[in-house]
Amino acid sequence: MNALDFNNLFVGDISIVSGVRQKGRGVDFRNGRLKHGFLYLLSGEATFYLSGKTRRVKNGELLYIPKGLKYKMQYSQPDTAFIVVNFDMFDRSGNGFSLFESIHLVSLGDSAHSANHAMVKLEACATSEAPAMLLRRKELLYQLLSILCSDSYLPFDDEGRYPQIVKGVSLLKQTYLENLPIETFAKESSVSTSSFRSLFKKQYGLSPLQYRNRLRINRARQLLIEDGCTVAEAAYASGFDNIGYFCRYYKQITGETPSETKNSTINF
Repeated sequence: MNALDFNNLFVGDISIVSGVRQKGRGVDFRNGRLKHGFLYLLSGEATFYLSGKTRRVKNGELLYIPKGLKYKMQYSQPDTAFIVVNFDMFDRSGNGFSLFESIHLVSLGDSAHSANHAMVKLEACATSEAPAMLLRRKELLYQLLSILCSDSYLPFDDEGRYPQIVKGVSLLKQTYLENLPIETFAKESSVSTSSFRSLFKKQYGLSPLQYRNRLRINRARQLLIEDGCTVAEAAYASGFDNIGYFCRYYKQITGETPSETKNSTINF
């Protein structure tokens, strides 16, 4: 994704669909999705079937689905309320591209309120053709894409792959701003520390500490962009005590320094 020129990223042809579906209803994109999409479930659950794999999306979760993806989806609980935003993405030359090759479940964390707000507001201005509302739809969609890109350096949460560590992983995500030892998460999962480390690495491709630091970097980026924090304020509020280490690790993960993130936001 770093190869993309985000200064020349444009969105268009936006449409919004919302409603309530009963269990068993679904869609079939075996010939490929016609546009990019964001799916947000206000209630209920949906199941995706693609390439021999199954993925579940639950109430309050945000899913990015790339254009051209072949899959089937079925609502798996009664009265599932949803909002879908369909759109095209292209560069200055009109060439289309995808941010990911497959579906991406966004780890919202502290962005949950922003994502919910953006999706609900998109639904509210879905049918208006007034110039202000057309621009508002683009503004909200760019907000969702910003949340998606903030999350893009976190591994996909392959739920259920190693169910024996689910409780420990959940605790880690809830307490990522604290410096709890790995033994605490292993104990929560009722497995040995070495087993927890091993299974965690197999599932996420990162150690528990690396994953926790990426959650912290995600939060720091949000603070720099949305709250106007200084670099030091964002670092300390995200669990980093060493500013130099924070800056080096931030650039390693995001491809830019914290100051560059902050300045690009101000200039925008």
